Amino acid sequence: MGYGDFNFKKLSQSEESILDGVTKTASQINLLVAGVAAGYKIAYGTAAVGAASADIVTGLTTVIGAVVSLVGDPSMTHMSSTVTVGNQTNAPIAGSIRIKSWKPTGANDVTPIAAAGVFSNVAWIAIGT
Repeated sequence: MGYGDFNFKKLSQSEESILDGVTKTASQINLLVAGVAAGYKIAYGTAAVGAASADIVTGLTTVIGAVVSLVGDPSMTHMSSTVTVGNQTNAPIAGSIRIKSWKPTGANDVTPIAAAGVFSNVAWIAIGT
């Protein structure tokens, strides 16, 4: 989990030359989120989800939105991941997100079922207060 500068996209050479020498702090990035509502922050991190689901403490007080992505290629043991902020009371608790991992039913049936083993990692981003 962390707060800080982000690098979400590989820039082209022309984009990179425009931004050469420009750095942004966590406070400056948080100002972008504040455009949605005052006081919002961004938290991010990686997690190894060892079973069908895992609750991740984000460091935020309350989470209002989140995204998750595989860190690696899908496989027969882990095809995708989803994330929910739940009710922020008990499922999951306030400031946490619930990441679920899915695998295909079989080689010839990609109907998703709960994954049973650890996938290397998933990356997550959460927005909240």
